[in-house]
Amino acid sequence: QRGIRYDLCIFRTGDGRGWGVRTLQRIRKNSFVMEYVGEIITSEEAERRGQVYDRQGATYLFDLDYVEDVYTVDAAHYGNISHFVNHSCDPNLQVYNVFIENLDQRLPRIALFATRPIRAGEELTFDYNMHVDPVDAESTRMDSNF
Repeated sequence: QRGIRYDLCIFRTGDGRGWGVRTLQRIRKNSFVMEYVGEIITSEEAERRGQVYDRQGATYLFDLDYVEDVYTVDAAHYGNISHFVNHSCDPNLQVYNVFIENLDQRLPRIALFATRPIRAGEELTFDYNMHVDPVDAESTRMDSNF
């Protein structure tokens, strides 16, 4: 709830992936790094925009389809530095749903936490095709039942 607390830098990648984000200071394992923010739109609107973005060769859509496929975060026009975080199959950030001043499971906030210690100067990445950890899934079921 205190926002980004690390010095981060947007940079041009050298391998053709466009822009990326690196940290300018060490980040400890399990630390909150940033929130993925943008415009909350319906999944129908995301489908329409996604076709336009695909033609442009870039998309910043993050589906909030953990419970129902109702909403999507679009960071194309409104957002923060998270808009520039690239994908990796071996990421150093993990996505978690968090609820702040809202308990609607269809509208989680998207928090990115460090999966391991991250060195100063290292690029920040997360897996765009992430899978819910079975322990997290069980915890979610327990929370829902509670």
